[in-house]
Amino acid sequence: MHLELMSRYSQNFLINPKIADYIVKEAEIKPNDIVLEIGPGKGILTGKLLEKCEVYAIEIDKTLCEYLNIIFQDDIKDGRLHLICGDALKVNFPKFNKIVANIPYHISSPLLFKILEYEFERGILMLQYEFAERLVAKPGSKRYGRLSVMMYYNGEARILKRVKRGNFRPVPRVDSAIVKITKKDRFCYDKDKLNEFVRKLFEQRRKKIRNILGEVPYGDRRVEELSPEEICEVVQYADRIRN
Repeated sequence: MHLELMSRYSQNFLINPKIADYIVKEAEIKPNDIVLEIGPGKGILTGKLLEKCEVYAIEIDKTLCEYLNIIFQDDIKDGRLHLICGDALKVNFPKFNKIVANIPYHISSPLLFKILEYEFERGILMLQYEFAERLVAKPGSKRYGRLSVMMYYNGEARILKRVKRGNFRPVPRVDSAIVKITKKDRFCYDKDKLNEFVRKLFEQRRKKIRNILGEVPYGDRRVEELSPEEICEVVQYADRIRN
């Protein structure tokens, strides 16, 4: 089987086992954990996870699924590995308490928002470095945006390590980052309404808030200058006057 041809979905496969070891260590896997792995690829992480716990792995590429079914056939037979061949954006996730994912760059945002809809203890995600910077950005930063705010309300994100592009094949154009996510529900208001207003505000981030929502708190400032808590004040006020 010619694995060098398996890149029809723009996968960049991790080839450095030391990076895989680091990810597993940071996930702090225990024997009774159930780990969801998104994008197992050729299984470099999958094999290391299976040494420690039960794994559900979602892989979109049918050829890779066939390959994984062969090399992990014993683990599948024993019920330690559950291989789901499908699109992670479309399938329902099984119950899990930890997640490990090497997220393709082109679906980073929708997949991350889907992941955050689920309850879990810890996530160790491989993301494009610039995307990771957006995830952890603070008010006033050029990377600060809707992603930063909604991540704040879903929990805590921290960049653990920058991963150079040479650790992947084919080699991507940009570096990656390993990000740790600790899930916490910190919503200050209705989740759907908060998401709706935050999206609207950041779509017009260069405008003053009063020019978007009318007379609301902090109306003479721009959304990128406000903390998540201040944004929540704006959203609550704007939703009340709308209704």
